Amino acid sequence: MLVKILLRYIFILLLSIASITVSAGEYLRPFLPGSYYQILEKQKQKSFVMILWSVDCPPCHKELDMLGKLVANDPALNIVLVSTDIETESNEVQAILSKYHLDKMESWIFRGESDQSLRYEIDRRWYGELPRSYLFTSSGERQVVSGVLSEKKLLSWLRY
Repeated sequence: MLVKILLRYIFILLLSIASITVSAGEYLRPFLPGSYYQILEKQKQKSFVMILWSVDCPPCHKELDMLGKLVANDPALNIVLVSTDIETESNEVQAILSKYHLDKMESWIFRGESDQSLRYEIDRRWYGELPRSYLFTSSGERQVVSGVLSEKKLLSWLRY
């Protein structure tokens, strides 16, 4: 009985952490162990793209600029953004998302635990190079793209 109560409190705590507000009405969720599987569960049976990026990655900014323009034309594009920066940089991450008009998209930021373990959870073959994209089919199959994702490939995948 006590274990069930403790598990319930832990679950509520994790849900609370996942809803940290960065600024008025905008959310930047902490990406921690289990977040990858939470994203997959939420996107189950949908085609989507998960894009990993960082504030210190110039090619990432090029990709974010392209994404911002695409989202302006089609806000329903199913894209999940994950910043590999740590939570202490959340203000800078949020500013960049705002700059590229991506602040309304589902966005996550590495929590500060070992980034190596978080990377390993996403992809055992990923060593941290950015940008990196994962294109998922509605059946859950995924394709990996290292480097800047082309607009053509992104749009054709999301309309898959």
